[in-house]
Amino acid sequence: MPDPKTLRVGDIVRFVAIPTEWSQPGYTVHCESVAFMKKMIKRTWPSRVYEIDEYGQPWITVRIRERGKLCLHIWAIFESTGWRCVQRRGRAAR
Repeated sequence: MPDPKTLRVGDIVRFVAIPTEWSQPGYTVHCESVAFMKKMIKRTWPSRVYEIDEYGQPWITVRIRERGKLCLHIWAIFESTGWRCVQRRGRAAR
């Protein structure tokens, strides 16, 4: 499982499943977070890490159309499951 703290600004990630951490006993997740993650999984394009905060957590910004309006969401990646790093097209792997 990848460690989210290994991501750098500019890395591209794709969400592929609901994080398994969310189903552990005692782990509480807001229903809006689950709905957001389901939307991210359905998307056909990945997201780019735009910032690493002072604790080393990667952040992405996402624009999703909701009720006809484009909404901006900012999301930190804390979980080590449910996402994968995507290679950029036409570039050699790191």
